[in-house]
Amino acid sequence: MRLQALTLLARVTAGILFPLVLGASGCCGCPMGLCSSLMKSLPGPGSSPPSTGPSLGVGGGGEAEEAEPTAPLAPETGQAERAPVHGDAKRPSLQLDARVPIRGAIQAQAGKTVFVPHTAEAAAPVGDGSSFVVAGATGIWLHDTKTLAKRSRLVSTRAIDVTAPPDGTRFAYSSPDGTVRVVAYPSLKQLAAATIDVPVRIRFSADGQRVVSGSESDDVTLLDVATGKTTEFDTDDDVNDVFPMPDRPSEIAYAGDDDEFAIADVSKGRKVFSSEPLVEGWRSSRSFFTMRDQQAVAFDPVTKVLLGGGDDNMLWRVDDLRGSPSIRAPIELGGNVVEIACCAGQTAAERTAYVAVDDLQVRAVALDGRAGPQFGPLVGSVGSFKIRIALLPSGDVIIAPQRALFRWDPRSGESLRSADYAAPSTLGASVLDADTVYVLCDGGTCMVHRATHGAPAPDVETKILGELPGGGTRSILPFDDGTRALVTTKEDKIRLVYLAPGGGLEAPIDTPAEASLGGHYAKRDGKTHGYVDAAGEVYEITASPRGARKVGTAGGSGPVTSFDWDAATRRWRVGRGGSGFVYVP
Repeated sequence: MRLQALTLLARVTAGILFPLVLGASGCCGCPMGLCSSLMKSLPGPGSSPPSTGPSLGVGGGGEAEEAEPTAPLAPETGQAERAPVHGDAKRPSLQLDARVPIRGAIQAQAGKTVFVPHTAEAAAPVGDGSSFVVAGATGIWLHDTKTLAKRSRLVSTRAIDVTAPPDGTRFAYSSPDGTVRVVAYPSLKQLAAATIDVPVRIRFSADGQRVVSGSESDDVTLLDVATGKTTEFDTDDDVNDVFPMPDRPSEIAYAGDDDEFAIADVSKGRKVFSSEPLVEGWRSSRSFFTMRDQQAVAFDPVTKVLLGGGDDNMLWRVDDLRGSPSIRAPIELGGNVVEIACCAGQTAAERTAYVAVDDLQVRAVALDGRAGPQFGPLVGSVGSFKIRIALLPSGDVIIAPQRALFRWDPRSGESLRSADYAAPSTLGASVLDADTVYVLCDGGTCMVHRATHGAPAPDVETKILGELPGGGTRSILPFDDGTRALVTTKEDKIRLVYLAPGGGLEAPIDTPAEASLGGHYAKRDGKTHGYVDAAGEVYEITASPRGARKVGTAGGSGPVTSFDWDAATRRWRVGRGGSGFVYVP
């Protein structure tokens, strides 16, 4: 199964400089042929030469479960344009200035309204490439490619993925309930819809006639846009990525948790290719190699190379797929492959894939193995981080790592970071009925933001209440009356800063409690929270009166491993590694 390493690192950024590696020059001195003049005339990502064969209808398809019909989408405007953050692709950062308001939407949920920060889950160019759409927690947003500015919201409900064909005349998006909709662009008229197993990935075919999806329910699905019919194939294991084969309309390439990337003919209901025997043959002469879950797959119609990658740190290339398939020596990338965007370049020698690995780094890799420009990494270690890549007709690359949004020019090395997607950590957030409070820290400075829950709105900003006086934020403790205690530190002691409903930051209250990394917080009721430090000292924190008072010490040996309120004994229960549970007082 896929590796689950250090997920907490998804909230940490590191400014680590990696060298920029350039391969042999292609046309006109540009690295690997990535000249903008060439890119304008290239086949689009994943595209193929015009087909003169029969129509692309898929036989054997069953009727899709009909999704709710919709009228053409009605765009909603957002806040005034916010300038992007210019940077260097060698030193990008997931963080935004904590002094800049967070943008998001006020959305209805369970009979209430809540503030939902904008997130970028995936992106796809539309039209002539001067615009692109972004799927995220607040819907589908249309952006200007040059400035990254949000133009309008096209879909008001959460979207988990979006894809478009190379001609940009339509796009498809998926929702958490498994609905996939296909929409014409720019008319925004719905062309097709189906409800399927919730997909982890959707992709458009190069001709715009099919949408393929893969799910963790062990299947791949083909949606015929013209008929609305779907055809499924059971893969017997979780699917992580899919790619529609351009030369055979009923075939879907997929990467999955069965340690392979494969191709299924959904109309015939059978697998027609598996990477497993080729990889086994390659590794037979090597002592230390284990094939692992495959996370990404793509096919280049120019070179006819099938690409795969996953948790084995390798980019695999399969040649002569339709004849006698063979596998080249893999390209080792120093991290698990989590995304492949294929491909840029006009000639076979120039064809280049953009490959993301799990330290949120994107590398240009020529299909002949040459290394090209590099974006990132954005974190200092590997982990289960999400990242999506979209190739633009201009040769630039849209990157959506951990819900942020960048545009990268591989030729100049310049990167632009959208200021509309702050992707604040849930560890620094507190949601109550009336409002949401965030504490964002940047360079040692922590700013407190508040978003009031009013009527639904597509694009609003948080109000900045001021700087949190202390050394970072440890926790946000909510009380039933709407008051919050923001927990920070001063000189290695716990400091409390209270925030009343609708009010501002109050004067800090210093406590004798040690601000140890081994400390734990727990809630007793709507009026009282508890804190135990690494030495076992237990404190109660209340809103009335403000402050913290010591209630006892959890004796015993070993580290503090757990902390909660035991309703049966009406005492604090502290788990100590060497002594079991200790009750206080």
